[in-house]
Amino acid sequence: MNLKNKSRLFFFLCFGLIFHLSCDVDLYAQNSREKDALKVFARFEEGIAEGSVDKFSIFFGTRNYLSLSNGVSGYYSANQSYYVIKDFLSINEPTSFKLTNIVSETSTPFASGILKYNSNGIRKNANVFISLQRMNKNWYISQITIN
Repeated sequence: MNLKNKSRLFFFLCFGLIFHLSCDVDLYAQNSREKDALKVFARFEEGIAEGSVDKFSIFFGTRNYLSLSNGVSGYYSANQSYYVIKDFLSINEPTSFKLTNIVSETSTPFASGILKYNSNGIRKNANVFISLQRMNKNWYISQITIN
């Protein structure tokens, strides 16, 4: 093998190694983003189940869309979202909540589940939907629907 062919072989081996390593880095970053999204969903699930907005309020974005079965609907700041959800959960006391469908391997992760709660002594169910948005390398809640 002459020097020219050795140089080409070396180039292709280096290029292949760099390409392989960059794919691993991208995969690691994607897996890390998915894990971070799953952490937000877990905190949300825990907080809704316990009726504790404090568990997930740190994940409210600056502008959140809320649509609740009590007629509340619209965009709210993080602070407003906290109190709107807190008020809703104080009137509609959760008995159980579980996210049953989670899609985290997308640019806008989302999840849905069933909330069981008591409202004025009456047992009820509601479908819950949550979506996330990535800002400054962190996931934030962008939408919550409870209907």
